[in-house]
Amino acid sequence: MSDTTEFSADPDPALLRLIDRIALGLALIAAVALILLALNVFADVIGRAFLKKPLPGTLEMTAQWWMPTLTLLAFAYTEKRQDHIKVTILLDTLPLRMRQWIEGVFGLIATALLVGLAWHALAEAQDSFGYMETTSSLPPVAIWPFKYVAVLGVAALALQSAATSYRYFTRRLPAATVPEGEAV
Repeated sequence: MSDTTEFSADPDPALLRLIDRIALGLALIAAVALILLALNVFADVIGRAFLKKPLPGTLEMTAQWWMPTLTLLAFAYTEKRQDHIKVTILLDTLPLRMRQWIEGVFGLIATALLVGLAWHALAEAQDSFGYMETTSSLPPVAIWPFKYVAVLGVAALALQSAATSYRYFTRRLPAATVPEGEAV
């Protein structure tokens, strides 16, 4: 069998489809955060230029609200699409089935590490909630709610990483593929 026909065309189990939908939903929330970031900065610039009064807390909101939200919530969708940067020099020399197995094992290791990171982020978020953490700026900007965004984003990435590993092990995802038009 050739390398191009060695992966399954069967539909994914319902749990994997649910994980994929969660990743897509979080990516859409990340897109909304990007729009809100742009509007926040736009309002600040207009306030500075025309009203001589900037929007208070813009820097803090950008750094503590919008950037973490748009990056962390998009990670799972990026994993689903296999758009993270990978260095596959060693994997490219292996047969497809072995590459899939190795990618699956490393995906499980990544999943375990991400679960640990999500657990730590949850502890941090709960501590932050306990004292209603804000920035030291005037006016203070609440940052404790966005600590939970980190938990959600990392947990979703862990789920998607586990789903990707499953796909590698069951030959539903080819290893080390190069999208058309990219250099090898």
